Amino acid sequence: MKRMMVLELKRVVKTRSTWMLAAGALLLSVIMALLVISFARHYYLGENDTKVRLTGRKAIQANQERLKSTEGLLTPEKIRAAFETYHEVYETYGAKREDIPKDIYYQKISPINPILHGVLEVYVDKSTGIPVPLHEIAPEDAATFYEQRTERLADYLSHRYKDAPDVIEKALAINGRIKAPFYYVYGVGDSDTSEYLTMCIFLLVMICTVIAAPIFSADYQSGADDILRCAKHGRWRLAVVKILSAILLTTAVFTVCVTMFILISYAAFGWGSLETTLQLAFSAISFVPLTIGEVNMLVVLSGLLTFLATVCFTLFLSTKFKNPLTTLGLAIAGCLLPTILSFAGSGTNLENWIRLCLPSGGVGLRNSFFFELTEFHFLSLGTINVWTPYIIPVAAGIEIILFITLAIRSYSRNEAY
Repeated sequence: MKRMMVLELKRVVKTRSTWMLAAGALLLSVIMALLVISFARHYYLGENDTKVRLTGRKAIQANQERLKSTEGLLTPEKIRAAFETYHEVYETYGAKREDIPKDIYYQKISPINPILHGVLEVYVDKSTGIPVPLHEIAPEDAATFYEQRTERLADYLSHRYKDAPDVIEKALAINGRIKAPFYYVYGVGDSDTSEYLTMCIFLLVMICTVIAAPIFSADYQSGADDILRCAKHGRWRLAVVKILSAILLTTAVFTVCVTMFILISYAAFGWGSLETTLQLAFSAISFVPLTIGEVNMLVVLSGLLTFLATVCFTLFLSTKFKNPLTTLGLAIAGCLLPTILSFAGSGTNLENWIRLCLPSGGVGLRNSFFFELTEFHFLSLGTINVWTPYIIPVAAGIEIILFITLAIRSYSRNEAY
């Protein structure tokens, strides 16, 4: 079995298309990481009070220096001080940004913007849901940010899930595990790294689907399978070897490419920024008790499970069709179906269950584990309400075992023809 595995791996690895696809996947991962870095922006006043823009690595370094005073634990005292600074500027120049001199804005307001935006999200008019203007939030009120945040979350959940009190209870129970005060460091959480990591995983799923599609179908089409079946171990053992070799190869491609993306992007934005609390990077009323680093780690782990489920589904299709193009077409359609449902679907409970339980349900252009983790989605299953980030990895884990079993069975039964 071990020797068969080595021979099968050599056979697949030596294929020119495999090398080209693997190299393309690696290049794509590097490009996407560099794109995230290139999107960084920093503005300052140059000569003659002209506005100067920095991009890329220089912008990241400038932003790190600009926000150094804001970094660390976001204590009530720090929030109060930030709003005292804001009110000093407001009382002199008013609330409109264009009325504030650029040098004053860059020196006093810009460094505290992460604090102002976080507080602004939790102070809303309860009758309209419209955020309260910053100048109407007194420094002593802003200092009660953490209490106000919990109240705002409870109000939001009560409005959205007024007919499902158990959802409110579950969400608030998860929220109770969040540590306060929050922690902030400029970097990964201020960029699109998490979104591009998700997109990178989605593209890797597509590329490795192309690698896996001909594993069985190509032998059917060439007639080599007729010869292989005559060998001593040319039945279910050969099926196991082909499946495991395909999984090992595609997983290696996934691991190298994702690692490269992470190393490049994290090195640019700073590893220390991974400790930033999720609520300061995405939504202040999110009830997920994680840091940015923990979120991205879960995105990768869930992405790997989704990746394996999709590859196993593709291998199962490959055992059923003699034409590799037919296998590839159906596999690509399966990869895109969750994305299509997220854009064109009606968003019903059943439709969302189908979308999330599909092999590629954890990755997509608009649907992914990351977006489910940062949203407030629960799906009902009878009398039970399930938080959607729980569905994706569980479904993918089941599908990995299911499609491996079905692929072995399909190939073994196919030998009679």
